[in-house]
Amino acid sequence: MPTTIKEKTVLKFEPVHLSDLTKITDLYFSQTGIEKENTNFEQPKLTEEFGFPIYKLVEGNLIIGYSYFTVNSSEEIVFKAIIKPEYSFGDLESRFINQSKQKYLSKKELDRKGMKNSIMRMVDWLNWSR
Repeated sequence: MPTTIKEKTVLKFEPVHLSDLTKITDLYFSQTGIEKENTNFEQPKLTEEFGFPIYKLVEGNLIIGYSYFTVNSSEEIVFKAIIKPEYSFGDLESRFINQSKQKYLSKKELDRKGMKNSIMRMVDWLNWSR
């Protein structure tokens, strides 16, 4: 009788580092349906919807998701996540968002204006550096 070995998937929850931003922007473009390159050889620009990445989900060396915050039209801070569909099972996304929010807010004071400025500076810098 053949033996079936099931691999256990181990996902790690880690802070986002500057060196992760290229992979995170690639993941963002692939999951939002925005074409990374268009016919004019120009890359699309990021907007404030990209948010400010704070934590990543990693399997091995592969970033499979990241959490971020944005500021909505009512000036409220909203925590969100993007996870590759093949890894998004059960309530992983909501648990990831909740853990990210809890961990981030335990280290930082909620400053809506400062957080909004951080998003704009991050997006501008990423658009300039690509």
